[in-house]
Formats: sequence, structure tokens, C-alpha cells
Amino acid sequence: MSQVPTEKQVYCYSMEGSRCLFADERVKKHLIDLVGEIRQRDGWLLFAFCIMDEAAYFIIAANRIERVVRGLQNAVLKQLLEDYRSGVSDKEKLRRNAGIELTGHTRKLGTLVRIADCCRRIHRLPLEQGCVSRLEDYWWSSYISYAGVHEWEALDTKRLLV
Repeated sequence: MSQVPTEKQVYCYSMEGSRCLFADERVKKHLIDLVGEIRQRDGWLLFAFCIMDEAAYFIIAANRIERVVRGLQNAVLKQLLEDYRSGVSDKEKLRRNAGIELTGHTRKLGTLVRIADCCRRIHRLPLEQGCVSRLEDYWWSSYISYAGVHEWEALDTKRLLV
């Protein structure tokens, strides 16, 4: 676990939405794909994620987390608007009228122990909230990549599994 990049800071970022914005399975899949595209384009690392109905959690290594968060929120808001209300041209008016809001909290994780602990906590959310009886059964979490069930391309598991 010593290969976490030292030039980048590692953060836990939670993106929260209103009105169960992430409840639709297609939205969860779009969110994972979108995060993967942005991650690859902008060059930051994603160590873990879990997408629940009302919030999404990410462990991110990046030099400028504010820029990452702003980019994610803008892209996700745009995608949500397209997913929920395709065909409407005035996106800002729609956002205000539809009540679609995204907020987020970022917390710096300073040590490998804290990174691993945060990964474990977000992976356990589906179990603790009663969504599944086994963590391997929840598809919208990076746990299934760490367990060897499915490989999410957006994820950088090798750095934590060393």
C-alpha cells in the first residue's frame, strides 16, 4: 500500500443530490462512466467509490481537488439534466424549476490507514443501509472490483492492493 502517489493529495468526496437523483440504475451507470472519462482526461486517480440513491462517495487522489470537484459537479449536473429531462434547451431554468441540486463535502485523508478506513466505510454503506445482504451483490460500488467480481475501468485498484 505504499504506492499511493505522494505528489497528489488523497480526499474523500461525497456528492449529495436532492430527490433521490441517483436512484435509477441507468443514472448510476452513467455516473460511473462519466467519472471514468473525467478521471482519464484530467489525470487524477480514483481509489474507491459507492453510489447510493441520494449520494455518491469517492476516494480521489488529485493535485487540485477543488477543480476536480467543480468539474465533476458540472458534468454530473449536465448528465442528470439530460437523463431526466431530455429535449429542454434552457438547462439553468430547468435546474431551478426541477429542484435538481448537487452539493458536496471534501475531506483530506492524510495517511494510508485513513485511506483504507475510508474505503472500507464507503464500501459497507449498501450493507449498512439494507440494500444488500452481501457486499458482492451491490454493483454500484468499487468493492466488486477489489473482490474480483467485476473490474470497473475507472478505478485505480492496483495502488492500494500492493
